Amino acid sequence: MLVYKISIKVCYFNNQQRRDIIMSTAFTCTTPEDGWSLYSHFLGNCLLPIRCQVPAENEEDDEAKRDKRERIISDSWLKLAGSLYLIMRRMRSNGHNEVADNMQQIIDMVVELDLTDPKVHEAIHEKQRELDPNQSKFDAELAKLRAGKKQ
Repeated sequence: MLVYKISIKVCYFNNQQRRDIIMSTAFTCTTPEDGWSLYSHFLGNCLLPIRCQVPAENEEDDEAKRDKRERIISDSWLKLAGSLYLIMRRMRSNGHNEVADNMQQIIDMVVELDLTDPKVHEAIHEKQRELDPNQSKFDAELAKLRAGKKQ
């Protein structure tokens, strides 16, 4: 007979501590920092499956594979467009209209362009790097770290 000992630690948090440890979601984000972080998350996690579904030129595609690919692309596009739109609306409803306008530019690209084209992925990521102040700070810090390693 196997016996497992389970230890449970009970922690009590005040409201501020609870807010600090709970990750913001597309349904709860209120700050531009959270909004842009979620944008980055959804762009990375939804564009990658789309990119992976583009068949190689020499790959044969039967009907079942094609249907599966189309379903994955459609589902990923729907999740991406819906999530980005929700975050943009959360920014607008919390008084961050300029941020929402910038986010709308990325939504327009996602809705209007062919997401199976790798060049479109690069253009979307480039637009995000241009508009997202968090990304600019991250890229600057990463450049500093890389410069320090080279010395």
